[in-house]
Amino acid sequence: MRFRPWWLLAMGLGCVSAHSHSEPSPVTAPARAGLPGQVLDAQGAPLPGTRITVIPRVPSWDVRSDAPVARVTAGAGGRLEVPSLPPGEYGLAGITPGGVFAVGETLKVEAGQPVKPIALRAERDSPGLLEGTVVDEAGAPLPGVALRIVRAGMPFDDVALLEASPEGRFQVRSAEGAHSVIASAPGFSTVMQRVPGRGEPVTVRLERAADASMSRAALAWMKQTGVPLKSVEAGQGLEDLAPLKPVLKDTRVVALGEATHGTREFFQLKHRMLEFLVTELGFTVFALEENFAEGLAFNDYVLDGRGDPARLLSGSAWNTEEVLALLHWMRRYNEDPAHPRKLKFYGVDMQFSPDAVARVKAYLAQVDAAQGTRAEEPLGWLALPRSGFSRLPVERQQEARVQLDALAGRFEAEKARYIRQSSAAQWAVARQCVRVLRQFVGKVLQEEEELRDRAMAENLLWALEHEGPGTRAVLWAHNGHVQRGPGEWREYAAGRHLADALGPSFYVFGMAFHRGEFLAFNMDPRPPPGRKGMVAFSVPPEPEDTLDAALAATGWPVFALDLRALPHTGPAYEWWRRSRRAHDIGFIYSDGGYPSLAQIHALRLYDGLLFVEHTTAARLNPR
Repeated sequence: MRFRPWWLLAMGLGCVSAHSHSEPSPVTAPARAGLPGQVLDAQGAPLPGTRITVIPRVPSWDVRSDAPVARVTAGAGGRLEVPSLPPGEYGLAGITPGGVFAVGETLKVEAGQPVKPIALRAERDSPGLLEGTVVDEAGAPLPGVALRIVRAGMPFDDVALLEASPEGRFQVRSAEGAHSVIASAPGFSTVMQRVPGRGEPVTVRLERAADASMSRAALAWMKQTGVPLKSVEAGQGLEDLAPLKPVLKDTRVVALGEATHGTREFFQLKHRMLEFLVTELGFTVFALEENFAEGLAFNDYVLDGRGDPARLLSGSAWNTEEVLALLHWMRRYNEDPAHPRKLKFYGVDMQFSPDAVARVKAYLAQVDAAQGTRAEEPLGWLALPRSGFSRLPVERQQEARVQLDALAGRFEAEKARYIRQSSAAQWAVARQCVRVLRQFVGKVLQEEEELRDRAMAENLLWALEHEGPGTRAVLWAHNGHVQRGPGEWREYAAGRHLADALGPSFYVFGMAFHRGEFLAFNMDPRPPPGRKGMVAFSVPPEPEDTLDAALAATGWPVFALDLRALPHTGPAYEWWRRSRRAHDIGFIYSDGGYPSLAQIHALRLYDGLLFVEHTTAARLNPR
C-alpha cells in the first residue's frame, strides 16, 4: 500500500558508515551541548570540507520547508562540532568535497548522558551519479537556488543541503535508492523531483506562483464545469452522476485513486462510482490494490457466494465496513438474473503471497506431479512466514528466481498438455500465480526501482485479456499508484504504464479532501494506550495556496471535476498547469504529526478529480 515511500529501505547501501578504525571515547553531553565529530574516507584519511546537515528524526519534520537544526563544515583533520543540540534523535547527512552524499547513523542526545562523538566514514563502493539543472518556466538556468538532496528511508528520509553552481547545475554521488531533489527560489513554488541514479541529468523546472486573477478564473471554471454530487453513499440513485456518462463512455479502465488509505467517504464514493460504471456503462471487472492470488477467493464469493467475505477481509489491509459493504453489493448484483454478464473481482498486487504458492503447488500436483516435486523447495521458501523469504541469503533468493523462470518456461512448453489435464482457465490462473511470485522475487532482489507499479499494471492488463475483448475495468488504488504521470516519488506509477498501453481509454480520478479524519497505522514506537495499530487521525483545513483549499472554495461538499474539459489557454489554464500542495497520506501516520502534503501537478497526474470537503475515518470490521 502506499505512495510516498517513507517505507522504502536503502537495504544497507548508504554512502557512509558511522564507524572509524578506533572507537572514540564517549563524552558527556548536557542538554544543548556541542557534539564533536570527524569525517573520514574509506581508507581512514580525514575529509575536511565535508558539509554536514543535521535534522530531527521526528515525524512532523517536513523535508520540503523546515530549516535543518544545524549545518556544519568539517575543518582541519576532518573534525567538526555540532552546536547546541537539545535532547532528541537526529539524522546526519552530508556532502563530501568529492560530491558524495554521505549518511551516518541516527544520533541520540540525552541530557546528562554519554554521547559518542560523531564518526562518519565514506564507503569504498562507487555510488551513482545524480545530476541536473534548475531552470525557470522559460528554460533559463536559475542561479542561487536552495537545494536539498533526499534519499527515502525507513522510517525517516536522509536529507542534506546541496550546493548549486551559479548556472543552477547540481551534481552529487549517492548509493542506490530512491532519491529526490527539492529546489526553491524566491518568487517560485518549491518543487520536489525524482533524480534517477543512472547518470541521466534531470531538468527541475520552477514555476512562478499564480496571481489572484488566475485563482478567480480557476474557481469560476470549477463552478461552471464541476458536477456536484448529492451523496457519497451507494444506493442513492445515479441521476447526479449522469453528466459523467459522456466523459467516461469511451474508457476501457477507470482508475479511482485516494489521498489516504483509510477514509470512509473515499471508500463509499468508490462504491458508488463502481455501481454507476457497472450499471450504466457495462463495466464488469473490479480490480483492487490486493494480491492477485488472495483476490481469487474474493472472486469466488462475488461470483458464486463461496466463502465468508468478512473472514477473507480479516487478513487484508482493506478490513473495513465500507469494503465489506461493496463486496456484499457485488454479490447481490451477480445474484440478479437480470445481469447475465457477471461482475468479477481481481487483485493486481504482487506482495508476499502464500496463496499463490499454494495454488501453484495444487495445480502442479494435478497436471505434473514430478515437476511439482522439483519445485517444492523453492516454492516453500516463498511461503516462509513473517517475510522470511526477504531475510534469506541473497544466493537463495537468486536461486528461487532461477527456479521460477524455469517453472514459467515449463508452463509455456507444456501448455497444451497441462490444459488437457485441467482447463484453459485453470492453466491461465496458475500461470499468472507463477508470474506474480516472480514479480515478488524481483521486488525483493531490487531488480528495478519501481517494479511493483509496473507489475500492478501488467497484472491488470492480463485480467483484461483473460476476460476477453471489450472488457472494461474499475481500478481501486492509492493516488500515487494510479497517477498517469511522474510525481514526487514515482517516475513510473502503475497508472503511467496503463496510460502508455491504453492511451485515452484510460481515465484517472484522483481523490482529494480538505479536512477531517482518516484511518492509518500509528508508527509511533511507544504509542499511548488505545493508540496502537490502525487508529484514526485528523488534519485541519489546509492553507489557501493548496489544491485542497481551492477545491473547497467551490462550496460543494462533494463533487466531480473533469480536467480534460479545461481550456488549453487562458487564466484558468494558467492556474491549473501549475503544481501545488495537496493531501498525500498513505498507510502510516503518527500522533506526533507527519508530513501530510505533497506537491501535486493535477493536470499531469489525473484526468479528473473527486473531492470530499470533510471526511471521517474508515470503520474497521469487528475482530
